[in-house]
Amino acid sequence: MTFSFILFILISLPAQWQPSGLNLLPDTQRVASISVLNEDIVWCISFYDKTPAPVPSTTIPWVFLTKDRGENWEINPIIEIEGRICQDIFGVNDSTAWISTNGLTADSLRGLFKTTDSGNSWTEKFDGAAGGGLIHFFNDLDGIAIHDQFLTHTIDGGENWENLSNNNLPLGDYETTVYTAANNALASSGDTLWFGTTRGRVLRSINKGIDWEVFDTPFENNDVIISTAFRNSQEGIIISYSTFFQGAILFDDNTKVAITFDGGETWELADTLLGFKINCMASIPGLENKFMGVTNGLSTILTNNAQTWQNFSYRPYNALEFITPELGWVGNSQTSTDFPATLYKWEGIVSSENSIAKSSLKINIFPNPFSTTFHFEMDNIDYEKYKNDDLKLDVFNILGKRIMSKKLIFANSNILFPTISNGVYFYILKSKNGILSNGNLILHH
Repeated sequence: MTFSFILFILISLPAQWQPSGLNLLPDTQRVASISVLNEDIVWCISFYDKTPAPVPSTTIPWVFLTKDRGENWEINPIIEIEGRICQDIFGVNDSTAWISTNGLTADSLRGLFKTTDSGNSWTEKFDGAAGGGLIHFFNDLDGIAIHDQFLTHTIDGGENWENLSNNNLPLGDYETTVYTAANNALASSGDTLWFGTTRGRVLRSINKGIDWEVFDTPFENNDVIISTAFRNSQEGIIISYSTFFQGAILFDDNTKVAITFDGGETWELADTLLGFKINCMASIPGLENKFMGVTNGLSTILTNNAQTWQNFSYRPYNALEFITPELGWVGNSQTSTDFPATLYKWEGIVSSENSIAKSSLKINIFPNPFSTTFHFEMDNIDYEKYKNDDLKLDVFNILGKRIMSKKLIFANSNILFPTISNGVYFYILKSKNGILSNGNLILHH
């Protein structure tokens, strides 16, 4: 079975991703992991986006928690792990959570910490290499932590941890796991876990992380699997936009995708998504066959088992998780003073059955970037088709606020932009029957 991609633009409101907790984080922070417990409770961690190795002794990560669906946030510096970063967070309830920590050194400053007072204070519960990466609890007692080629587990709620590293992870030389967001690297369904490696393979455990099998994929043996997502025990997706070469990770702007329908034992290669660097993927509970991906920049994509992809929203970045089809969260990092680090909350229906082929409409906007005015040009055949349908060009800022609306009465128009600050804006070309096209506008005085 071979799958090919068709890119679509989804008919959707442009403001579905709403900022939550603006000015919540210090500058230059990166949201590294999210743990969504229910519709009200969300835990997140962040650290300095460009932390060097080894981690400077003055580095302090942050933990933040909402108990009311993002209306209010509790934010605390994690003083107990000064000189480390946090890689993953796993929330237990509104007062208890676990984090993994890492000093970005070969063999030290890795460990697991626990809070029982909503993140105000933390206690180290495990000191070892396995505590530097991914963490997952199956229930109140059974948990697992993985980093590089190291593995530890607990059967008493984390009071004691047993090191399983030497015999239980069937990894080759220089083979490990790499991720942009920890919560999107380790996939779970019941007692089963999956994660991808730097050699294009997938590891699976069906007994809570104790024993592991390794499976080949259609990826090359130097492709790095960045994210793994499963919607149930059988159907999953993996992505890669990087390769492992001479000890270094090299990144590309294209993303390879593969899917499985038998729990990860066999994988089918889908066509490469050209021009999309997907940071991470997540399943959407309650939506048949739906996975969502977010890119390093300004786009959200939705797929139906990698057969159809839809590009339909803006301003996500990293660490993605949905709790229902109508509620999800994503984090980002500060890319400039115009785009501060924050969280975004999705509220509303994720998908629509209405979509049109991106290639069906020929438009051109130039120059882009522009300073005050840009030229809009529409193919004459397309214009004749839609000219009686109330053509309109709407422009929105990154928060989803409409800042301009222009009725198009000609196929070619010079459009004067409002006098506002530099940045990335988003246009939607629509008629009275729906959205025809969308894209980015870059204002630079």
